Amino acid sequence: MPNRSMLLVVAIVSGAFLILSGCALDPMERLSEDIDSMDAKVRQQAVLELANLDDERAIEALVEVLESDEEVFDMAGVALVKQGRENVTDEKPDPVLTMVAGVMTNVHLPVGNRARAAWVLGEIGDREAVALLRAGAGALLANGQPAVPVQDQAKLSLKKLGDASSGAPYEIPMSTFKKNKPVDSLPEVPPVAPPEVEEEDEDEETAALPFVPQLRERGTSAWSLTRV
Repeated sequence: MPNRSMLLVVAIVSGAFLILSGCALDPMERLSEDIDSMDAKVRQQAVLELANLDDERAIEALVEVLESDEEVFDMAGVALVKQGRENVTDEKPDPVLTMVAGVMTNVHLPVGNRARAAWVLGEIGDREAVALLRAGAGALLANGQPAVPVQDQAKLSLKKLGDASSGAPYEIPMSTFKKNKPVDSLPEVPPVAPPEVEEEDEDEETAALPFVPQLRERGTSAWSLTRV
C-alpha cells in the first residue's frame, strides 16, 4: 500500500508539473503582456514575435496593436501583412481581412491607424478585400466628414488589387515573406500620407506603366510580384 500511495503522489505531482509547464511554454501569455508594455521597444519585439507565430491569437493581438497603439501600429500593420499572406484559408469571410477591415471602418479610431488598416488590406493581396476597400473608399469621421487619409489609402489598395483602370505596385514585394520561415526583422514602410500630400500628388500625376498584380493564391505558399 505505501508503494501505491507513493506512486499516486508521484503521478499527481508529475501531472501538475506537466500542466504548469505547458502553460509556461505558451508564448502568448508573455506576448500578451509585452504588447501592453510602457516600453515601445518591448512592444516592437513582441510584434516581431507575433508576426512569426503560427497562432490565430497572434493575429488578434496584432489587430489590437494596429487599433490602439500610437507608436507601433505601423509595424503591426506590416506584421499583419505577413500573417495575412501566409495564413491562406478557404474560410469565408477571411478572418484576417475582416478584423483588419473593422479597424479601417471604426470612426472612433485615429485616422492614421485606420489608414494603415486600409493599406494592410491592399498589401495582403487578396481580392476578397475589394468589397471591404470599396467601403473604405467612402470612410467617414465620427462627425460625418470624409476621413480623407483612410479614403486615399483604400483607393490606393484597390489599385494594388487591380480594381481600377491604373494599377499600383505593392510596397512589400510578394517574395518578401516565405511560408513557415521566421524573419529577424520587419521591413519599414513609409507613413500613411496626410491629405495635403495626397492632393498635391494628384496635380503631379504622370502616366504609369501597366501593372498586373499577382494576388495572394489560395492553397499555395508561392509568392511573386509580376510587372508588365
